[in-house]
Amino acid sequence: MTISCLALMLLIPGGVPGAQDAGAPAAPACTFAEGDRAWVERTLEAWHFAARELAGIESVPRFRALFFDAHCVRSSDDALVRADAPATWSSAAHAGMIALPDGSEIEAGVTSFTRGAEELTYFVMSTPSVWSAAGVGSGADLERTMVGVMLHESSHVAQVGSYGKRLAALIARHELPDSFNDNAVQERFRAVPEFAAAVGKETRLFAQAAAAADEAEARYLAFEARESMRARAERWYVGADAYLAEAEDLWLTFEGSGQWLAYRWMTDTRGGGAKPADVLGRFTGDAQWSQGEGFALVLALDRFTGSSWRRHAFGDGAQTVLEMLDAVLAE
Repeated sequence: MTISCLALMLLIPGGVPGAQDAGAPAAPACTFAEGDRAWVERTLEAWHFAARELAGIESVPRFRALFFDAHCVRSSDDALVRADAPATWSSAAHAGMIALPDGSEIEAGVTSFTRGAEELTYFVMSTPSVWSAAGVGSGADLERTMVGVMLHESSHVAQVGSYGKRLAALIARHELPDSFNDNAVQERFRAVPEFAAAVGKETRLFAQAAAAADEAEARYLAFEARESMRARAERWYVGADAYLAEAEDLWLTFEGSGQWLAYRWMTDTRGGGAKPADVLGRFTGDAQWSQGEGFALVLALDRFTGSSWRRHAFGDGAQTVLEMLDAVLAE
């Protein structure tokens, strides 16, 4: 199956991109331009800081990182796993296609994603020069945004063994297709105005709850948002669509926590250093329902619980974000 943000699948280990047959002459090593090289180094530092200090991830499962520009792929099995020793890298030239550890290939364009299962997990991302050449943006703002994207995707590595198992079981139980992904709810109901309006309303209410000065008001706003979600599920998640209730909860957990980590790093003085007001709208106004509502929900949860929600979201996976919110509102 292919999932746009996080793919949880049984992967057959393949060769390292650019690997040579035994006895074949080694290809000349390739390198990134200085700007891309420096960005990768800063991104690795940001990940180790955010994982440890912001998310509270105690241990990062071993996974492969692949970065590529227009001509070169650099990969490492330890660059994103540990910060206490120099990373080991390998590099190889490519001709427009990037070989992935599962044996598949992708075009060398703008991308950032995590795929994996407990047996093999990997992260892939193109460098700023590729994004800039595609017209996505340029300069410091693009590079900072890309760090946030990378932190979001890499955070899913810590969730493969917990929420990932629940998602994989859901997919197997309902025999969902390879196209099933974090936009499943949006793809199914984007053309239903009442449904879309409810998602927008809930997102606004959760964001308002997170920002409310008064605790009672915050709880009331979050309660209203949660009641809207329940009413929406009771009306629309029926029959063949009933599985979407569980799917939505899991995707809100994945995407909300990933967006939260990106936002926290971007607005931390030790990270991106942006003013919250300057970047908040990018997250709450996200066109992807799972990311926009998930982020607003997690902001509210963070307001109510402090850091305690993170030990589940980035750790044991004992509760989803909705399960944690329901526990708070039941107090």
